[in-house]
Amino acid sequence: MGRTDVIVDTCFLQKLSSEGKQIDNIKKVLTELEYNPIVHPYIYEHELSLYSYFVRLVEDGHIKVIEYKEFQKDEVDKQTYEAYYDMLYEEMRLTLEAMDSPKKVEKMCLHRGQTIYNTHKQGSSMGDVHMILMASYLQIPILLTEDSDIEMLRDIADRRLHLGQYSLQILNGVQLIMDIAKKRDSTITIKEIEIILKSMRERSTVSSIKTLWRENHLM
Repeated sequence: MGRTDVIVDTCFLQKLSSEGKQIDNIKKVLTELEYNPIVHPYIYEHELSLYSYFVRLVEDGHIKVIEYKEFQKDEVDKQTYEAYYDMLYEEMRLTLEAMDSPKKVEKMCLHRGQTIYNTHKQGSSMGDVHMILMASYLQIPILLTEDSDIEMLRDIADRRLHLGQYSLQILNGVQLIMDIAKKRDSTITIKEIEIILKSMRERSTVSSIKTLWRENHLM
């Protein structure tokens, strides 16, 4: 069985690596699950490239930055992508507004010279829309994030893009650790798992994950 491509975002990588202090946790956890981490070029340019430790992971080949040409094969693909982007962004904004969500997303308003590629607004979820679209275009099965709002955006995309049998699973760091705890042939020990969880500030999950480990390793 081959390795699986998974999309990763900034908040996931920051949490798993304890904001860069435990960068090897990224390699250890994703390698154990046979995941190949890939990044949308927008996320890399506007977010990951601001952190030297993530740049090194890319330069060393541990994370792959996808190029636009890999999911925008021609001008028609590019125009369709941009039309879908506008639609998904606006429906996400209206849904959050209707839910009276504490997260407020401004209406997309690009000024002269601005595009969905060169503009980044903190807290706007512009990157989330890019990731959902790339996942859909490339049929990537898994997206790793700590942002629960992406599930709502995925559901909007499911309704709007008519993707047939394709489905996207969204997982966070603790869920990955749980998957490792269930693996009977895991090369990561329970002690290492405990250290990783504590570095992620997830001490409250240690006891339940230890129980999960014992259920799968002491039988």
